[in-house]
Amino acid sequence: MRLASFNLEDHSKAGYDADAEAALNAMPGVSDVLIGEVNDTCSVVYDEHGVTTAQLLAALSEAGYASRLVMMQPQARSCCGSCGG
Repeated sequence: MRLASFNLEDHSKAGYDADAEAALNAMPGVSDVLIGEVNDTCSVVYDEHGVTTAQLLAALSEAGYASRLVMMQPQARSCCGSCGG
């Protein structure tokens, strides 16, 4: 499992958070998504054998976000700890 964090542009547009979260959660290998409204970031815990960061970026783009990868860490359990992973 890996944790990838993305900077999001156009984050103030209404409804995009839910669209982006749903698009990412629907991808095979994604286990946790957290969109930070305060700092315009998106953190995703994913299985690198099921999805790539390029595919995550494409899903964010399709949901209406311009974004860029800012960090990737190996062996993540959860992006925020709320799911107990």
